[in-house]
Formats: sequence, C-alpha cells, structure tokens
Amino acid sequence: MTIWNCIHLYADVDGVSRLNRAHSIELTTKDFAPPATPMLVARAPRATALDFLELPVSWYGGWHPSPANQWVFCLAGEMGYEAGDGSVFTLRAGSYILTTDTRGTGHNSWNAGTVPVQLALVGI
Repeated sequence: MTIWNCIHLYADVDGVSRLNRAHSIELTTKDFAPPATPMLVARAPRATALDFLELPVSWYGGWHPSPANQWVFCLAGEMGYEAGDGSVFTLRAGSYILTTDTRGTGHNSWNAGTVPVQLALVGI
C-alpha cells in the first residue's frame, strides 16, 4: 500500500473555502493491465467530465466557487489560489488539487507565473 498526499479545497458548513493539506489517496497493488506486472492503483469515482483550460499570463479569476467537484491537474505554468480562510498556495506543473468548494464565496485564483497555465479538469 502507498499513500499519496494532496490538497483538498472545500467549503465548510458556513460556505467558507478551506484547505485540507492532509488529504490522502490510498493506492494498492492490483493486476490493472495484464499481462503487465501488477501496479499501484487507486480507483477514483467515475469521471463526469474532462476539460482542458489555458489561462493567459495576467489572467485573474477573482472570487468564485468551483463549478463542480473536480480534480485540477496543472500541466504547465503556475496557478495561484487563495481560500476563504486566507490560505494561499501555488499549483505548479505536475501537481494537482481536489476542489469541492462549490458553494459559498469559493476561492480566488490567478495565473501566478510568466507563461500560460494549462490545466486538465476531471469532474467527479
């Protein structure tokens, strides 16, 4: 068994977005693609959508809730986030976050780098 740690951006009971930096995903060894040797796998809920976004340099999203429960995978660039609780973080190429703050004021987000941000969004 292997544990991956990731960030979960969610809305509390009052609709304030908060960060859980201790969210984890458990992977277990499975025969996922025989005849390949077994590999570590974590089965995610069924995806409901797959979207790709490109946000230009200087893009600023302002405060908004996530449009859906989704995994956000940063493919290129740097994406800045601020949660309603004041937590600030940067999503960089190769990192990901689970966003479920679909109610309340949501979060603030912006292109925090010098190149366009490329994101893959997987709705769950």
